[in-house]
Formats: sequence, C-alpha cells, structure tokens
Amino acid sequence: MNSATDPRRAAKPLAIAAVLAAAAVLIALPGCNIVGPIVAVAQGPGEVKAAFDGLDPQRKTVIFVDDPANKIAQRRIRSQIGVAAQDELLRRKLIHEGAMIDARSALAMAERGGEDGPLAITEIGEAVGAEVVIYVLVTRFGMSDDGINFLPTSELEVKILDVAGESRIWPPAGEPGYRSTFSNSTGNAVMPRTRTGALQAEMELAEVTGLGLAQLFYDVERPQSLRR
Repeated sequence: MNSATDPRRAAKPLAIAAVLAAAAVLIALPGCNIVGPIVAVAQGPGEVKAAFDGLDPQRKTVIFVDDPANKIAQRRIRSQIGVAAQDELLRRKLIHEGAMIDARSALAMAERGGEDGPLAITEIGEAVGAEVVIYVLVTRFGMSDDGINFLPTSELEVKILDVAGESRIWPPAGEPGYRSTFSNSTGNAVMPRTRTGALQAEMELAEVTGLGLAQLFYDVERPQSLRR
C-alpha cells in the first residue's frame, strides 16, 4: 500500500489547509465538539490494507495466543483475544464454519504439554487437528505507560505456520513476526481504582486486541482500523 507540477499534488495541501482553517473556526464555537471528524476529513478516506490476505478459508485453522513473559495476568483474558479474533474471521467468512478450531483448545494443549516438555507450535496445531496455526506472541499488554495516564495498549507479534510442513507461511522464513500495536481509546478515561474496574479494562483491551488481530487479514476502512 509526481511531479511538482501535478495540479492534484498542489490541490491536496490546499484542501487540507482549508479543512484545518474551518476546524479552527468551528472549534471556537460554543459547545462544538468535532475535532475527531475534522481530523478524519483532513486525513482523507481510504483503507488500511490487510497485512496478509492469503488465509485459506477451507483449511482447519487455530489461533494460538502465547504469553511466555506473562504480560497478561489471567488466562481468560488471553483466551478472549483468540476468541474475539476467531469470531471476527468467521463473521467475515475468512475462515469457514467448521474449519476454525477454538483458540481455547490450543491454550489448553499448550498448558498440558507433552511427555518431553512443552510442545512446539506445530505440535500444538497437530494435537488440536489444525492444518494452520496463527501464532500470536503477546509482547505488551498494559493499561498505562507511566501508571498515571490511562491508555490501554497491546502489542503482538504474529506468524502463520503450516502444521504438516512444519514451515512458515507468513512472514517468510527468516523474517521476524509481523508486529502490531493496538489501543483502546474508548471507555473510561481514568485509571481504574478497583480490581473489578481493572479486570473490565483488561477484558475490553483483549476484545480490541482480538478484533485488531483479525483486521490484519482484511482491508479496513481507515476510521475503523485499530492498528496504530
């Protein structure tokens, strides 16, 4: 996802300047709260293209959300990321009904392990009957950068593996996993002060993270994209 004399190139800065000038006037009006829409107009329409659009809807697929560094305190929060992602992939028919294997089964199998210790990713996929594993490594999952300002943010590193071939589908072998950052900018604007509030915030971030994960596999209109 040219030249300096191209009138289309010249028109774009002028159009943005006009929008920003209008924004300055409108923001000054009493009770006017349109900063978000004005910014969206200034950025312009368009799509955030899929990071990978080659999922085979007929191949049995499982999402495995891995968190070896314990960025997420509770397993059910981690499960919610996988469940939210798989539900969106099913809703969009990127994976057919019956081909999607519940992400919770991969988590359970990983925790059970094998006779010789932890299972490899493709072994987990084989154990739950998958042909493809969408492997998701959680590298960040928190409510704040400084402990004061509330900005729930997650970071993931994603790989897709072929189980039978024990090989990488995407990104190409030798490259790092695809990294993405997501944040939940809706809901409460202050740090939760209770255990219940903190759990609710984590569940909401997990839901956003799962949806953002699914969005890696289809084009998204820019205002709906959760990628940062």
